[in-house]
Amino acid sequence: MSTPAARSRQSEDGRIRSSSSSPSGSETAAKRLTDDLLVEILSRVPTKSLCRFKCVSKHWLGLTNDRNYRRKLPQTLTGFYQGNHLVDSALPFTNVSGSRHLTYPAFLSNRRRVKVMDCCNVLLLCSSYVAGDHGDEFRYIVCNPATEEWAEFPYCGYSGLSAVSPHFHVFLLPAAGMEDQHGVCLTGVYVYSSETGSCVHKEKRWSRSIVVANDRSTIYLNGYLHFCAIVDGSAGCLAAVDKEGGARTNFRVPGLDVGFIQLSQGCLHYAGFDTDDDNVVRLLVYVLKDYDRKEWILKHSVETSHLLGGRHIDYLDEDFDWIAIHPECDLILFVVAQEDITFMCYDMDSGQVNVLCNLEDSQQAYFPYVPLYEELQSLHK
Repeated sequence: MSTPAARSRQSEDGRIRSSSSSPSGSETAAKRLTDDLLVEILSRVPTKSLCRFKCVSKHWLGLTNDRNYRRKLPQTLTGFYQGNHLVDSALPFTNVSGSRHLTYPAFLSNRRRVKVMDCCNVLLLCSSYVAGDHGDEFRYIVCNPATEEWAEFPYCGYSGLSAVSPHFHVFLLPAAGMEDQHGVCLTGVYVYSSETGSCVHKEKRWSRSIVVANDRSTIYLNGYLHFCAIVDGSAGCLAAVDKEGGARTNFRVPGLDVGFIQLSQGCLHYAGFDTDDDNVVRLLVYVLKDYDRKEWILKHSVETSHLLGGRHIDYLDEDFDWIAIHPECDLILFVVAQEDITFMCYDMDSGQVNVLCNLEDSQQAYFPYVPLYEELQSLHK
């Protein structure tokens, strides 16, 4: 694709005009807008609308891709960084169309065994090893792949990331030395703040036993890091930890198999599987429209046979894995691992199922990524 500069020219009034622009006498009102004013208008529309506006003309598409303007515009999901896989010189990336490639962020140049651990609000949380005076030292890295800015700090334990511009917090949740059959039991919380540049350790301040459930996704919302948990041996809980280390455990989720928590269109979503009275397995998606009332509303239901494109899976907990619910629309992305390992998507609005690509490893984690081209003071190169 050519760059905006290659297919545009600068006019006397400072507006970038397409070489195919019609004469000024026949221009529409939109074409008479300066680029700065047009971008200001586009920056105020929802992300889904901006995606449609890219199709208006080549000039509008060029504006949304221009490096000087795109930092002002809302961005949407572009793809997924691959986690649970240590690489020496690259981070694997799969875009929403299914094509895959390697990315080479600047901070990788002097690091070994880099692993993506979480992604939140445009930032990646990675772990890596760097050479130290006493051998390799483990480090956490928070980076913005779009601008290649980054910051690092020492390792503390199990982690989750929250990012709220212009600062971010990393929640490090250390676990006990032993694991039970459900997961790892938490003993407290470390919270690293980019605003203070320090990591504060809070001993366990809650009176109940909290175990991280098999669904390791974390969601930052309303000042709390949310994650699925088993509380005092009771499954179906959603634990929430604030930046001071306090925890809330009176939050229940629907009783579903292979449950999955996500943030989509500004609301918490919880998806999973249930078997009805006719022994039919269905995918159910619940939404929490009123966070304070904590009432889950059934949003969508579909037979698993349709979701999987006619395939039959005996063991969903082994052969099915969630990837994401799209942050801006009703699209579910997931992996089915049978003879082939297939990356698929399901549109809840249209009921359409599509295969995006085939994968080599079903055990990889995939972290949704939305780019941010604005520079953050909390990160440095």
